[in-house]
Amino acid sequence: MSHGRVIKVECRCGFLVCKYFKGGRGRLIKCFLDAITQDHAGVAGQPLDARPTCPGCGKELGVVKMIHGRRALKINQGTIRETRM
Repeated sequence: MSHGRVIKVECRCGFLVCKYFKGGRGRLIKCFLDAITQDHAGVAGQPLDARPTCPGCGKELGVVKMIHGRRALKINQGTIRETRM
């Protein structure tokens, strides 16, 4: 995990959901739960097939799935925005 960057993942309402180590380029499609560095919404502790919501506005953020053998939050596009740190 040496190449990449830490980004802030925020809901559209402005609530800071988490800080995430993103490797690679492009849009944020999924967040691997083991790469979340700071969790402000309780996303990392969710079981499979859970649908975590934003504590600020109550919008559904995505679905927790197994992707490439790792637990990940498959993000609903349009509900979050990412900001470089």
